[in-house]
Amino acid sequence: MTASDLSAALPSLLRASCALSLAALVVIALRQPLRRCFGAGVAYAAWLAVPLCALAALLPAAPTGSLLVLPAAAIQPLKTSIANLAPPAAPPGQAYLIVLAWLTGVLLAAVLQLAQQRAYIRSMGTLARRDGIAYADSPDAGPALVGLWRPIIVVPFDFDRRYTAKERELILAHERTHARRRDPLANAACAALRCLNWFNPLVHIAERLMRIDQELACDAEVVRRHPNSRRTYADAMLKTQLSANDAPFACQWQSNHPLKERVMNLNRTTPQALRIVGSTLIAAAMTTGSWAAWAAQNSAPEGQLYDIAMHMTVNGATISPHLHTRSGTPAAMRVGEGAQQWQAEFTLKPVDGGKVYIASSVTRDGKPVGKPGLLVALGEPAAVKIAQDDNAGMEMQLIVTEITK
Repeated sequence: MTASDLSAALPSLLRASCALSLAALVVIALRQPLRRCFGAGVAYAAWLAVPLCALAALLPAAPTGSLLVLPAAAIQPLKTSIANLAPPAAPPGQAYLIVLAWLTGVLLAAVLQLAQQRAYIRSMGTLARRDGIAYADSPDAGPALVGLWRPIIVVPFDFDRRYTAKERELILAHERTHARRRDPLANAACAALRCLNWFNPLVHIAERLMRIDQELACDAEVVRRHPNSRRTYADAMLKTQLSANDAPFACQWQSNHPLKERVMNLNRTTPQALRIVGSTLIAAAMTTGSWAAWAAQNSAPEGQLYDIAMHMTVNGATISPHLHTRSGTPAAMRVGEGAQQWQAEFTLKPVDGGKVYIASSVTRDGKPVGKPGLLVALGEPAAVKIAQDDNAGMEMQLIVTEITK
């Protein structure tokens, strides 16, 4: 990857980070009201909006005028928020250094995450599998669900003595619920987002809150299936010590999650109808939010409209045409017929100091004869002259002015 490729990636990275931050702020603000109204499962599902909005902001823009593009007024608040969060455009050299620093941070964050996971696995010692679960050497290891593709339930070596039969049943049901919902993969995706956004404190906060909501949602599902075992479930929590190691890719029965909040949440029941309504609202909100994050990139202001006033002399004939074009959009004109047909194409790019750079390409009878480049001040004349061996030639005088609405 070249320096120019890295520099070109910066706007996309900033756009995705801003969309992710806005989505995370919304979910953080709504997670507790969603839990109270629709249950812990709906609050946990809302976190899916964060990566979806980030991915949507990276999708290619739809063509201008497409029915998929939201009206400008509908996405103006999002445009304004992203503009306020994103820093001004950086020069190419500075953009290259920024992206290089970001990649370095991503690598260091990934190494740290892997080191934490390895330390957690080592803390378990040798695992002895028995009855479909793995017993660790340490009394402080687990209960936890460890692994991504084929996760296993790991419990402390004194699991059978420390917990009653009913408590063991509930703990295993909890971890199997994690496995059925593929929560370890969700944690891995969250860890990846944290690495990619290592510079953003909001992402670190969001990841911690997401893991809390994940445990609360799992607790709620287990209690729904065992409605008469709330007290036993709470007793099992109280018997489990806090984990000394953080596991980025594991689902831990009890690590740094607030125990009081989990115990209090056991007494909350949410009717199925409300859970369905909440899930429907979340799905609609995620679709709308992702669409808005994607559509915001279509709202970038169009290039400045310019008028190119030309006075051309081609093979002794003089004409004075005008061309209207936007910056970055090629504009072309033809003069003459047959072998004496000349074509000129212009692409304008604004630069500092009220000037415009004109990249042009001139052909005669379809064959290129020159690619002059001009740096001109707005309203000031510039000239181009091309002569050929057969005494044919073209002379142009150009005056570029802005067209205001």
